[in-house]
Amino acid sequence: MLFSNRANIDLADYDKLQKAMTFLQNTDLNKTPLGRSNQEGSKFYCQTLEYETEDIEKLDFEVHENRLDLHYIVEGEERIDVSPDTQFVKLLDYNSDRDLQYVQVPKYFNQVLLHQGDFVLIGMHEPHRTNGFIGKPGHVRKIVLKLGR
Repeated sequence: MLFSNRANIDLADYDKLQKAMTFLQNTDLNKTPLGRSNQEGSKFYCQTLEYETEDIEKLDFEVHENRLDLHYIVEGEERIDVSPDTQFVKLLDYNSDRDLQYVQVPKYFNQVLLHQGDFVLIGMHEPHRTNGFIGKPGHVRKIVLKLGR
């Protein structure tokens, strides 16, 4: 499942999905080091995270200007909220080093529940917040592939 809005999709960006799938299928995701790895400049890198999920209502939405995010659950489960509404209101200045902009809660968004082996591809400028628990807090190991222009 890839979820987006037709008005916001750039098909050239989604060509990067093939590279991401190849990486996920050919890499031992239990052994990728925490933090960034497999970096190819700003066009592709793997970010491995481990954390305890939390109440998603307490977390901020964010957007990225230069990279798609592919969130893949290696272990555990997580709720991610995603909105295709790119008419967001900024909360803070854009951080170009992290390609990160915090934004207000969108008028509408969808809850995506990810379990081990699931992934969601989030487009540039699509507000999203991650790390939410499903039912109760739990441990997650997640790979976020950053797919740049």
